[in-house]
Amino acid sequence: MLEGGLKELSIEDLLQLISLGEKTGELILTGDSPLGKVSGRLYFEKGQIKSAETADLKGEPAIIELLIIKEGNFKFIPKDVSLIEKSIDKPVQDLLILSTSKLDEWNKIRDKVTSVDSLFELSSGNIPDEISLNRIHWEVLNLLRKRNTIRESALKLNIDIIDVAKIVYGLVVLDVVKQVEEKKSDEDESALKRDEPKGVFKRFIRRTKPNEKK
Repeated sequence: MLEGGLKELSIEDLLQLISLGEKTGELILTGDSPLGKVSGRLYFEKGQIKSAETADLKGEPAIIELLIIKEGNFKFIPKDVSLIEKSIDKPVQDLLILSTSKLDEWNKIRDKVTSVDSLFELSSGNIPDEISLNRIHWEVLNLLRKRNTIRESALKLNIDIIDVAKIVYGLVVLDVVKQVEEKKSDEDESALKRDEPKGVFKRFIRRTKPNEKK
């Protein structure tokens, strides 16, 4: 088993080490990327990536998120992966180049799309007639209108997050949508739900409590 931190051994060096050694097994990655916290698994067969998955995505969309982790930890466990369904066809070097390219794209659009966990809404009531959108643009726009974030939209469409972010960036530049806020996490929403009834209950008690007699 190989285990450590990504400060001591970068993602690039780690994958090259596994690839050149023609290792077979499971690589577990956990850490922080420019898109937020992420964790997932890469499955190697004789040094080549056979499949990838995060909590939400599988295949190439998942591997993009995992290969741009900058700080975190890894654990490689030698094991049989013959039962894992193959979802990656590109060699390791091509995947590293692809992830670097995707990261460059994210850095170019993050001035207008600051977070993949943000919510967006239509800039005006109607989409201008002169703007022509293709099918995938309409699908992303429809998901945004239903209060899905970029991350959630990528999950529902099973395409990588940065590709969805690029589409949203284009919609922002065309003034079709605007970023309004970052969506609260499930933990934040749960905290609000826990706190709200208490406040409502206290106000109800104050309003219904009979006046004390002097």
